Amino acid sequence: MGYFPFFIELEGKHGIIVGGGNVAARKVEKLLMFGPELTVVAPDIEACVRILQGELPETDAAASLHFEERDFRAEDLQDADFVIAATDDETLNGRIADVCREKRIPVNVVDDREKCTFFFPALVKDGPLTVGISSDGKSPFAASWLRREIAKMLPESIGNIIDLLGRMRPAVMELDVEESARRKLFERLFFYCMGCLERGQKITEEELTELVENLICRQW
Repeated sequence: MGYFPFFIELEGKHGIIVGGGNVAARKVEKLLMFGPELTVVAPDIEACVRILQGELPETDAAASLHFEERDFRAEDLQDADFVIAATDDETLNGRIADVCREKRIPVNVVDDREKCTFFFPALVKDGPLTVGISSDGKSPFAASWLRREIAKMLPESIGNIIDLLGRMRPAVMELDVEESARRKLFERLFFYCMGCLERGQKITEEELTELVENLICRQW
């Protein structure tokens, strides 16, 4: 059946990563940009994980990463919104997965597709734009290759364009017009921005506001 690609809000959610090596570091690095509260639990938290905290700027991201250098305890999963089992102990990873399933906590177990209830996608991110690629855990290399190809296809600064269009959205949604007319207006704004991007022209919110007003006057 495959896995449905939900995009969920992680900001403020509590995530537990059990394991302190390179794999755990990669998971932490991916997650932190989405704002969760992460706790890494392992008897030996290796330098590669500590480096993540050391390199983070003095922002909320740095404050949201915590280390517990000790053995995993079942009570660590209390109030967890999601869990990642990233140890090199298959038995421990399996025990964590079993507890999570019992408690209905989403869990990702590294290198064990059958024990996962969610997968990490290969990510392409540019500001508000996020593209996730998943192979259902069957071929991480294929997902990674596609990520690189898609990243090369995306126009430069496309994230800035989407952010700008997002700031225009509330004003357009307030217009007393049919939904189809709003959809057409959003389409016109997007392609106008893309045209400016291709010509190397800078776009401002004021310019887009004026464009919306002109399009309304001309009734598209």
